[in-house]
Amino acid sequence: MLYNKLNNSTLQRVIEKYLPAAQAAGCFSHLQGLSGGSLHFNLGREEYVARHQLAAPMPGVSLSRQHRALRRLPPGIGPRPVCLAEGWLIVEWLNGEVKSELPSLQTLTSLLYDLHRQHCFGWRISLLPLLEHYWQNAASERRSLLWLRLLKKMKRQGEPKPLRLAPLHMDVHAGNLVNQSDGIKLIDWEYAGDGDVALELAAVALANNFDSGRLVHAYAKLSHIPLQVLVQQVARWQPWVIMLMASWYECRWSQTQDKTFLTLADEAWSLLWNKN
Repeated sequence: MLYNKLNNSTLQRVIEKYLPAAQAAGCFSHLQGLSGGSLHFNLGREEYVARHQLAAPMPGVSLSRQHRALRRLPPGIGPRPVCLAEGWLIVEWLNGEVKSELPSLQTLTSLLYDLHRQHCFGWRISLLPLLEHYWQNAASERRSLLWLRLLKKMKRQGEPKPLRLAPLHMDVHAGNLVNQSDGIKLIDWEYAGDGDVALELAAVALANNFDSGRLVHAYAKLSHIPLQVLVQQVARWQPWVIMLMASWYECRWSQTQDKTFLTLADEAWSLLWNKN
């Protein structure tokens, strides 16, 4: 019933065209997530995840870029992409444990550093278009004068210049980490792109209430970036990341009316006002 409700008639055509043993497809189920659902399905013993292109995608976010990012990554970092066709991205399903907490500091730092050592994807992450998009799509009664002033201030200042440009995931949290016997892999690459490693560190720490000092110290040691330089750069990105989080929660509240997003937005705004 869910499969029919989601109007996924094109998905079956894609499966039949690009995947073997299509006649055995079955057991479509919806995967929960803050940004919306994907479909999990199986073909015999093989399992996959399918995601449909949004009707109104966010600036710089597309299934095409996600597909390209996954194709450029070496094995061991993310899932294998299967195909991108008729508005559907299909990737392999990663069997493993998704824990409720982040891994150890050493494991997390190594995972980030391994990703950041890969070749750049070929497109830059730009936060300002996203911030403007979230502002425009937020509920009108939630668009405060303070929010507008801060957005204009950030537009005048411009984003910090990258300390070290690298491929970023930009949505690292426990729910996007699959623990397998040969290590941890990252899923959900929709926000991936090239950006400052300090931006990723700021995002990881703030999104997970993680000790940014410990993470920055461990990363600086592993990457041979002077500690004080990295500390200062992460601090420059922190207001941008908090603004991004607060704005995203506001946009999701407008779309879903789920009060969870209001609570998260208010927490982020409170953190941001304390920094200004």
